Amino acid sequence: MKLARAGALAIFAVAAGVGTIGLYLTWGLVTNALHPTSVGNESTPARTVLTQPMPPGPPLPVVTPVVTADAPATPPADQPPAPNPVPPAPKRVQLGQDETPGDAPIEIEVADPKVVPEGSPSSATNKRGLVVLHIGDSHTSADFLTGEVRRRLQARYGRGGTGYMTAGHPHAGVRSSQLKITASAGWTYKSLQRPDAQVPQFWLSGYDSIATQPGETMSFASDKPLTFDMIEVEAVGQPGGGAIDIKLDGNVETHYELASTRIEPIIIRLLPGRGPTEKVREVTITTTGAGTVTVGSVSIYNNRSGVTYNSVGYVGAQIGLLKKMNEKLFASDLARIDPQIVVLSFGTNEASNEHLDPAQYGKTYEAVVQRIKATLPRAAIVVVSPPDFNEIGPACPKEKVAEASCHRAPPELASTTGSASPTPPAPAAPCTWHTPAKLQQVRDAQRDIAKRYGLVYWNWGSIMPGECAAHQWVSMNPPLMSRDHVHFTADGYRKSAEQFLNVLIPCYREGPGGGQCCFQQLNSRSSLRWSFRSPGCSTITTPPRNGSWFSPATSSMRSGAPTIR
Repeated sequence: MKLARAGALAIFAVAAGVGTIGLYLTWGLVTNALHPTSVGNESTPARTVLTQPMPPGPPLPVVTPVVTADAPATPPADQPPAPNPVPPAPKRVQLGQDETPGDAPIEIEVADPKVVPEGSPSSATNKRGLVVLHIGDSHTSADFLTGEVRRRLQARYGRGGTGYMTAGHPHAGVRSSQLKITASAGWTYKSLQRPDAQVPQFWLSGYDSIATQPGETMSFASDKPLTFDMIEVEAVGQPGGGAIDIKLDGNVETHYELASTRIEPIIIRLLPGRGPTEKVREVTITTTGAGTVTVGSVSIYNNRSGVTYNSVGYVGAQIGLLKKMNEKLFASDLARIDPQIVVLSFGTNEASNEHLDPAQYGKTYEAVVQRIKATLPRAAIVVVSPPDFNEIGPACPKEKVAEASCHRAPPELASTTGSASPTPPAPAAPCTWHTPAKLQQVRDAQRDIAKRYGLVYWNWGSIMPGECAAHQWVSMNPPLMSRDHVHFTADGYRKSAEQFLNVLIPCYREGPGGGQCCFQQLNSRSSLRWSFRSPGCSTITTPPRNGSWFSPATSSMRSGAPTIR
């Protein structure tokens, strides 16, 4: 009897539970029917992806995405578009127990994950244009030589992106021939060349643009819309850091807080929401709060096709500046730019140093080459030796400089007959131009390294008329050299670019294992005709006129400036 009663109670309890569940489900269905969920009532999804930390060395992959969401729906045609909302700041990923922050850069992505594969910004396409990275001193930083080389290459092979650009106006000699760069008055600048520079705060640009107040702006504007597949902003997180908005054509794409507990190099990467055919005219950075904002560079990439010629220069710099850079940040920049050709154009400032130790200089140059090859083992490296330039004594009055002559070397007085010792060399006349004695030693050191490492070598001075060449070019009509006898005029840089292109173009070969210069002598009995042959490039022939270059295929020096046919 008790057993039967217990069974009846159990059956009753089960029935009650089933009834309750059924009532709950029924109520849910009724509620959904009466109050359907509207997608438009949901909050706008974030489009920010943050990744950290980055492992040292190339390649620098993007790791675990934090936020993924669909892009906002397009408003109906009969309704005005809503103002562009400011995306929320990305949240940082907590480090795992076995991860250490180190000094590798943090990477932040702003993208539409429906279009761009997360974690693979470069995997959206297998197409590849020609990417060149030209690093040098003031001849490079002013972007006259490199600008003319870029213009001619892009006219022939198509336009890629603008590439890597130094932020702001850190020096009058640092400019871009591609974009109009403007910066408000509140930005100040620091240089890696200063002895007290904090190396971990500097990217490849070698300069930091710094603002401490809200409302400071910096813009990079083009006359024509630029197709891009990636935009990067290099910044520095730090204690007391401020915040920035990044705008594309006036629309805020992302907001980022740069406050951190320590110095952290940061890469903010924007990927096109509508695929790699999206275009932009202007990129603007605006500080939005109190605190220090440090920006190193802005890059607009389109590596799918055409030519991207990155020009990075430092006024008054020597090759040792690249060795001074933080090794991980230097490697990070090289890996992300990912050039097929790297051009090193240093030597003018080294040759001005009368205390230069050629042996030590060679070691420094070699160390930089090794760094580049460690990160970009398949890239061709082109060594450009400095052109001829002349110096004059600081004691020469300014009004006398224009009429000063040029001599090969400081004159020496003849020894006096019967004297106990010859008369010591007389000091150089204060108003005499002369070629620095260390110039040839710098060229020799660079040429030796190029031969030993199988690099391409071009002696810029070989297109000039010889001793006191700079002084001769100053006197030409129109002049090819500026009055300082160091830098060229626009015509001089155009002439230099024309000759350099004949060395540069054969260095490009499409496909894996590219970056080789092929060199053949067509007539073994005569050096009157030479041919460069490289898959994907034009055949180049030349009579041996002026110029001095060699190819790693033979490691032999050749005279003549090849001509594009």
